[in-house]
Amino acid sequence: MDYQTSDGVQLNYQVAGSGQPVVLIHGFGGYQQIWCLQVPELVKQGYQVISYDQRNHGASGHTPGLDSIDRLIDDLHELLVGLKVDWPFLIGHSMGAAEIYGFLKQYPDCPLRGAIAVDQSPKMLNTPQWPYGYMDITRASYRLKLREHGNVRETLNGVPKQVLDKLAPEKAMFPFVRAENLPLLYDHAKKDWRSAIEGARIPLLLVTANQSPFFDGRFADVMQAANPDYVSRQAIDQTGHVVMAEQAGSFNQVMDEFLKENK
Repeated sequence: MDYQTSDGVQLNYQVAGSGQPVVLIHGFGGYQQIWCLQVPELVKQGYQVISYDQRNHGASGHTPGLDSIDRLIDDLHELLVGLKVDWPFLIGHSMGAAEIYGFLKQYPDCPLRGAIAVDQSPKMLNTPQWPYGYMDITRASYRLKLREHGNVRETLNGVPKQVLDKLAPEKAMFPFVRAENLPLLYDHAKKDWRSAIEGARIPLLLVTANQSPFFDGRFADVMQAANPDYVSRQAIDQTGHVVMAEQAGSFNQVMDEFLKENK
């Protein structure tokens, strides 16, 4: 199914199950099929699951020159309002997690039941006071290093075949051109969402990966200490960046417990 945004872009989305809504948000260069090991688990537990391809990704429409993560945050809000999704849980991975941070800041009155952010520091640029950003990028180096990308392996040991089988046809039909979307990545990297987490007034779980190639999971400890009443954290072992695919069993257990505690 497709939802048309206020600026005329079609967002491809899927709905499974019924009950308390859970919205799944993929990251930069991702596809909604990355959540294929979570959807049946959530449906089995009695949730309605909504996943979607973000603009410029997958089967959704494209905006040439897209250079703002704020537009993606607005898309999320429009999708929730347009589909009449009441009191959802949000679960976002990587840039999708950053969009949750931004959503909390930009739409504080939109009712949410809770949120899970997967392996995403709220501030990507490193400073002497904040050494928890994306790898070793700084304000002086981020464009060059993000453009080159390097030979960084996102996962620890790859993702299961059942996930690859779901992703393969989508990637073939809707290839993601990284170079064309670098302005979006640059804007994502420049954001600082720490104040959004500090000011969160919904249950927010920060999930980190012990073998993440991108982030030092101690950022979650810092943010939990800044807002202990609402922010919790869980570290998952033997996984790289794509936690929910690499260690689906461990991730699903953490996810299920959080959802049940806050339903």
